[in-house]
Amino acid sequence: MHDSPLRICMVAPLPPPYGGISHWSAMMKKYAASQTNIQLEFVDIAPRWRAIHDLSHWKRIIGGLLQTLRDSWRLLVRLIQDRPQIIHLTTSGQLAVFRDLLLMIIAKTFLVPVIYHIRFGRVPDIAERSTREWFLMKLAMRMAHTVIAIDGLTRKAINKYLPLVKIEQIPNCVNFSALPQNNDQSSDISKVVFIGWVIPTKGVEELLAAWSQMHMPGWQLDIVGPGDQNYQKALLEKYQPQNISFHGELSHGAAMNLLSTADCFVLPSYTEGFPNVVLEAMALGKPIVATNVGAIPEMLEGQCGIVVKPQSVKELKIALQTVLENEVLRKSIGVSALSKAHSEYSLEVVFKKYLNVWQEAARKEQRK
Repeated sequence: MHDSPLRICMVAPLPPPYGGISHWSAMMKKYAASQTNIQLEFVDIAPRWRAIHDLSHWKRIIGGLLQTLRDSWRLLVRLIQDRPQIIHLTTSGQLAVFRDLLLMIIAKTFLVPVIYHIRFGRVPDIAERSTREWFLMKLAMRMAHTVIAIDGLTRKAINKYLPLVKIEQIPNCVNFSALPQNNDQSSDISKVVFIGWVIPTKGVEELLAAWSQMHMPGWQLDIVGPGDQNYQKALLEKYQPQNISFHGELSHGAAMNLLSTADCFVLPSYTEGFPNVVLEAMALGKPIVATNVGAIPEMLEGQCGIVVKPQSVKELKIALQTVLENEVLRKSIGVSALSKAHSEYSLEVVFKKYLNVWQEAARKEQRK
């Protein structure tokens, strides 16, 4: 029994659709398969009942309720068939917290400890405002064996308001072996690349507004990610930017190949957790311009990028111009970003931290 692999049930979204959390899940699944001391099974909670840009309230409520029932059934099946020792539950908050609470009750019924992995960066704000979402999350965190925060501000907020909750801070990670070789081929066109959902909260409109004001000859803006074509058409008609291409949703490999040819990566989101795509840009040695939300300021500390306020066209424009007009600065930022990604965010380093949390929870459960 001592040599038996630790049985983990990961409750998390798997692609499609592609997104930061689903990419992380796929990376965990693949890496765990190569480890003899872990048996990782999944309950896939990806929302496939609506388009990512469809945020209509009634669809989210009704569809979310049906999905909660589906996810609960899938967890029950896993608990009965696989008898996992640990449940690792990821959450993006909001309405999903209702599902989290139900899944935790089910896990507790089977006496299985839950690791509650908070995958967004809004916790300090909702805790300060004492929102309904925060009230529900407090219930969930108190039921968990361990809470995982992906950034320091989230950890501090939870320590402040819930000092008795056991919490670990573990960053997201990047798999260097899965990335393409950096493409340094000379070209007449230099590229700024955005990768993410093409929706308002990713700052796409601010990006196009800033780009339309910059007038950078020899530079092209490539936007990669799924989105509503009518929304894209409206933005193009409103701002009429030059030298811009919408590539739509690409496979992760294709997106990384395009990113490897970039001269700068940009992510002007309104909110983020610990974005994998920023890690991937760092691991490819790219200079980064991003908003100061979620864990991004921590990630880009040490001259690894430039952060700006969300929804500020002026700041975004100035930051992009500063990077694009200074090749020496671009190279310096890229070198710093690559070094930090290797030392702090590599898959091997971060997976050991997850393993330590799982093993500690399993040992504690065995002692009961």
